[in-house]
Amino acid sequence: MTTLSRVLLTSLLVSLAACSSSAGASAPPAHTFGEPSAAAQSAPATGGVTTPDEAAQRVIALDPRFAGLQAKNPDLIGGCCFYEATQTADGFQVVIELGWGDCPAGCINRHRWTYKVGPDGRTTLLSETGDPVPSGFPNGGGSSY
Repeated sequence: MTTLSRVLLTSLLVSLAACSSSAGASAPPAHTFGEPSAAAQSAPATGGVTTPDEAAQRVIALDPRFAGLQAKNPDLIGGCCFYEATQTADGFQVVIELGWGDCPAGCINRHRWTYKVGPDGRTTLLSETGDPVPSGFPNGGGSSY
């Protein structure tokens, strides 16, 4: 199987899983906008961070819903869930985005967290916006969005 075929198949499976996981999601969200869990708000310094990807891994470890997230692929159509990590003047910024509901068309719903990660590893939630995340989403993390 070619790389392009694998990417297309993975994108299709991810999109289908995202759409099916949002159906019937009438239970209250596990995490609602404006009420980040204490663990997801910040983490103490636990060693140096030298790259944007290291900063992203610090943030991903804060919340089980972030497990398995990969860097945003700008060439992927219908991508629902990813992180973007950039270097700043005083450390790093990591944006986590989860999307659901018709993701092949661009996802109807989205939730975004923005974190600051210092060079010492201190991690702080700067902002959180978007729709309430459905309970159980994204079904244990990884690539099953």
